[in-house]
Amino acid sequence: MSEKFDVVVVGGGPAGLSTAYFLAEKGFEPVVIERGPEPGSKNVFGGRIYSYVLDKYFPGWRKEAPIERWVRKERMSITCESDSVTLDYVKHKPLKEDEYDSFTAFLSKFTGWLSEKAEEKGAMVLPGSRVEDIVLNDQGYASGVVADGEKIEADYIVIAEGVNTLLSEKLGIRSKPRLETTALGVKEVIRLGKEEINKRFGLEDWEGVAHFFIGGPLKGIAGGGFLYTMGEYVTIGAVVRLSEVNRKEITMKDIAEQLRLHPAIYRYVKDGVLMEYSAHLTREGGLLDVLEKPYGPGYLVVGDAAGFILNTGFTIRGVDLAIESGRLAAEAISKAHEEGKRDAETLSVYKRLVEESVIYRNLREYRNLPKFLENEVLYRDLPDIACEVLGTAYTTDEEVRRIYPVLMNSLKSHGLGWITLFKLFLEARRSI
Repeated sequence: MSEKFDVVVVGGGPAGLSTAYFLAEKGFEPVVIERGPEPGSKNVFGGRIYSYVLDKYFPGWRKEAPIERWVRKERMSITCESDSVTLDYVKHKPLKEDEYDSFTAFLSKFTGWLSEKAEEKGAMVLPGSRVEDIVLNDQGYASGVVADGEKIEADYIVIAEGVNTLLSEKLGIRSKPRLETTALGVKEVIRLGKEEINKRFGLEDWEGVAHFFIGGPLKGIAGGGFLYTMGEYVTIGAVVRLSEVNRKEITMKDIAEQLRLHPAIYRYVKDGVLMEYSAHLTREGGLLDVLEKPYGPGYLVVGDAAGFILNTGFTIRGVDLAIESGRLAAEAISKAHEEGKRDAETLSVYKRLVEESVIYRNLREYRNLPKFLENEVLYRDLPDIACEVLGTAYTTDEEVRRIYPVLMNSLKSHGLGWITLFKLFLEARRSI
């Protein structure tokens, strides 16, 4: 005899737990089935979460959530073999706690907290169980799942399986991930201690840094590096498209090590203790990778599984969009339940809600960016050109060198000209 719930949510990441939280708040009895031993144990990400979505829906979260540091410094570096060019933005004005718009966190701890919030509302979270299939009834409606060989029935199914979309592929609503729009991220966690981090990065307690890199060990590779400061740790890593991993036959572990040893990074992490190494897939297709129909008879798809993740080139948005998609899924299910329906047409209200939300507004705004970020010139040539030109500008000896001839010679040595740069500028203008 199978168990029956109002809603089964497959996946205990931010999207799935958010769905359960808002469903329980509306009086439903959802169950979240998570294959990891605890919520968040399978989740890997760089380390930053944006605050606005939590401010809207989770009163008092700033006092409760497992926050490592509030981001006060933003950095973007173009790295060469041994030099770097860095753009540094610092919020110098003293900020109150509720004025910080992002923070660093370990996703495993954050999802653990979100799981507790969902359970407080009345949701059930069932870790350590793997959903093997979606059960379809005679009319083709999703009516349950098979988890560890047992059938669990439900009126509605929410698929929050992340980037590994095995269930979505079985349903025929998504094809296997494309190498060109899927990236592999690797991350190292290095222990330095709070005081040492504060000293090296020029921080006060609970202030943090978010730092992005292109070039250096990633020269010529479509991808980038990151560094985030935590309370006692620094996380560093790289995200590279699978097409690049396949084409260049690179080893991500080697990329992570070379990134850590680059002078622009090593000065911050030297003598630290490597505590953890992890890897995870992520989507980078932007709007083109979003499911055309993130709904069907009896089911909805949320978070990364639906393609709701955005890489702007200088920030990565995922957790906030996942939480918002979970809230909208709960609203769509509530509307359908009020009508006593669960057909695809009724549940299509979910897509309309998403298209009217911050999720689509952001994805539409950056719809051209994924194509722009494929341009090899960004990774192969521009880092060296930037270092060569600025290195000359800030080097003083007997001979005074004019910047313009240096720039032209640098472009020529890379087989580039003004027309190429102008085209690149136009593409950037349409994309960013």
